[in-house]
Amino acid sequence: VLDVLCSLCVCNGVAERSNQDLITENLLPGRELLLQTNLINYVT
Repeated sequence: VLDVLCSLCVCNGVAERSNQDLITENLLPGRELLLQTNLINYVT
């Protein structure tokens, strides 16, 4: 389930804020959610 939610929240490596908000509002109504993002460097 988390993999599916993750794929809905990220598109081409960019966070989709509107999708994140919709999921949060429906799964956790009336609650605040802190999202953590990390920058990953794939260049070697």
